[in-house]
Amino acid sequence: MRRTLLLTAAALVAGAAWISSADAQDRARRAELSANQISDQVDAQTARIRADLRLTPDQEKNWAGFETAIRDIGKARTDRENTTREDSAQQKGPIDVIDRMHRDADYMSERSADEKKLADAAQPLFASLDDQQKRRFSETLVRISGERDFK
Repeated sequence: MRRTLLLTAAALVAGAAWISSADAQDRARRAELSANQISDQVDAQTARIRADLRLTPDQEKNWAGFETAIRDIGKARTDRENTTREDSAQQKGPIDVIDRMHRDADYMSERSADEKKLADAAQPLFASLDDQQKRRFSETLVRISGERDFK
């Protein structure tokens, strides 16, 4: 029984270390992207969404607000990442855990406001879509949201 508990604990620690390592690698990969590259990614992603939806002329009227929100949120995300990168580069000495908690809370608040802005901008577009378009749009937004969760 004790051996099983020790093996389980070891597996959990190893798993957590592997996940942390994967997250660190993902953050490092993102850190290498310039603001222009991130902007290009947002533009390409937005173009894919638009092409996938195959909007009617009436639906196109609701696209501009959604597209503007996506671009604004992408820019805000890039600015936050650049600030975080600069702060990390200037960090000397041990990490101040309380300061880090405050920054994380601020980041979550900003992400929350971005998500609300996106939902508000997407609502008129979403209401104008047919059932098949709504399904594709929903799947895309869920995927995008998942991609942004750890950025």
